Amino acid sequence: MPAGAMTHRRFIISMNAPSVRSNPKISNMKMQSIIISACLLTALVSSHALVGCTAQRETASPVKTTELPVYEGEEEKDQLEFSVLFLLSEDGSVEDLQLISSSGDARWDSAAVDSLKNWRFPPPSDPEEKLVRRTVRVEIVPSEILNLGELVFQDKNDADLMYSRLRAGASFERMVRETRKGNTIAIEGRFRAEVETAEYPIEISKLLIQLEEGRFSRPVQVNDKFIIFKRYGVFMPDT
Repeated sequence: MPAGAMTHRRFIISMNAPSVRSNPKISNMKMQSIIISACLLTALVSSHALVGCTAQRETASPVKTTELPVYEGEEEKDQLEFSVLFLLSEDGSVEDLQLISSSGDARWDSAAVDSLKNWRFPPPSDPEEKLVRRTVRVEIVPSEILNLGELVFQDKNDADLMYSRLRAGASFERMVRETRKGNTIAIEGRFRAEVETAEYPIEISKLLIQLEEGRFSRPVQVNDKFIIFKRYGVFMPDT
């Protein structure tokens, strides 16, 4: 493990991430749940019909998904899977849903169902397409606690310009300090100790885990801002 990565570890669930093949035994592990696939089961099912619907049919993939809740459990897992039956409204929003198969944790299932209520599908073209069954799979990758520097921008063009300056040899640490004085195009500069990567969206978390110590990242969008990260080892610049 790199010197800057803390020994405390939690788990997040990653979209399209490789399987974790060997992890240390963890008690009370916590996972931020992100969908890696939502596979349509094509067989027609009548036994689980909702609100008078009698069949489910193939439909396009959801046009909007939501982050699943944090999962806490003592058992170490590489993957979670559960199936849900959706009843769609005319506009493709979820009118009702029913859990068909469990992930194995009833409390997490209940929170996941609440999140799935905010999914949206293409509007069904006829009443028979309102009932959709999905199997949702999530895959686990490790999360780490890192020491980071961040330059935050409101505008992507400003972030790209700063990235060019850094690649040309500008000091990241100097840019952070100058930003604090209001002397750069960044809106915020900061050094952050012991940051858990799970607090970021999954793709950002993966980028930070893969980033080598002493290196800075390309600008990445986080919510409505753009951030250039730098990863540090045990020793960080003076704040």
